[in-house]
Amino acid sequence: MKKTFVKKKSFAPKASAMGKDYIKTVERLISMLSQLDKGAAVSTADLANKLGVTQRTIQRDLDLLCRSGYPIMQEERGRYRFMEGFSLKKVELSEEQASLLSFMFDISHSLGSKFEDSFRGLFKRVLARDMDTPFYAKIPAGTKLPCDARMVRDLEDAIHDCERVRMTYQPEGKEAKDYLLEPFKIAFYDGFWYLIANDVVRKRLLKLRLERIKAVTHTSEAFIPPANLMTLLEQSVNIWFEEKRGERVLIRVAPEAAKYFKQKVFFPLQNIIKEEKDGALVLETFPGHPEEISHVIMNWIPCLMVLEPVSCKEAIKKTVASYLESIK
Repeated sequence: MKKTFVKKKSFAPKASAMGKDYIKTVERLISMLSQLDKGAAVSTADLANKLGVTQRTIQRDLDLLCRSGYPIMQEERGRYRFMEGFSLKKVELSEEQASLLSFMFDISHSLGSKFEDSFRGLFKRVLARDMDTPFYAKIPAGTKLPCDARMVRDLEDAIHDCERVRMTYQPEGKEAKDYLLEPFKIAFYDGFWYLIANDVVRKRLLKLRLERIKAVTHTSEAFIPPANLMTLLEQSVNIWFEEKRGERVLIRVAPEAAKYFKQKVFFPLQNIIKEEKDGALVLETFPGHPEEISHVIMNWIPCLMVLEPVSCKEAIKKTVASYLESIK
C-alpha cells in the first residue's frame, strides 16, 4: 500500500506517533554516547535489550555516530568502544558531531517543549557532567529543519529502503512541479537543508530545499544508489557540486591568506601545487559547476586570483565589473 504525506501548516506532536519515534532515537543516541564515554566496551546485544530495539537498529545508530566523526572502534564482533584517550569532556566537537547534536536538538524542538526538555537533560548529562563544557560550537541559525518531522521521517524511510518517491516541489516564485525521484541523502549546506536526489525522468542530480517540498508519496519501486555517492559528497564544499568534475582551475593565493588555505579545504579537490618565495600559493581545483568556486573567490577578493583557464578568469572579471558598475 502506498504511503502519502501532504505538508500541513501545523503539527501537533501530542497526537503523533512520530514524535515518540524521534525522541526514542534521540534518547538512544545520547544513551549510547553516554555508555561509550564511560570507557568500557558496549555490546550491541546488551544495548538492544536495554533500549528495547533490535541489534540492527543499534548497528544503524552506531554507523550514524561513526559517520558523524565519533571515533568508535570495534573491539570484537558485537562490541564497540571509543578510541583510547577520547572523551566527550576533553575533545572539542567536530563540525559533523556538532551538526548531528544540533540536528537531534532541532528534531526534539519541533516536537514541543516536552521533547525539547528531554533532549536538554540528556545533552547536559553527556557533555556537561554537572559542569559547563569549555567548548562552543557555532551552528548557523538555519540548522532547524524547515519542515514537519513527519516529512523528514517519510524521506528518511525512502532513503533507507532505497525506494523511489513521487514529490511535489515548489521553487521560490515559481509554480509547483511533480517529480519522480530516487532520494539519496538529506544534507545540510551553508545554513540550509536539502534533499539530494536523482530526477528519474530528466536523468539529473537535484538538490531540493526541504521547506519547498509540498508532498511525498512512496511508490514501492526500488532503486540502487550510485556507488560514488559518498565520494561525491565528501569531495563537495558547497551545494553546487555535480556528478562530474570539470576542467582544472589554477588559483593564486596571496601570501597574507596562504596560511588559511594550507589549513582548510575551500575548493573541491583542492591541491597546492606550488609555494612561491614570497609565501603565495598556487593551487588547483576541479569544479563541477562554476558557482562551486566563484562564491569562495568573491569572498576572498583581493587575495585570490584565477590564473587559468581564461574562460574562468573572464567570468570572474565580468562579475566584478558588473558589481562595480552597480555601485557607481
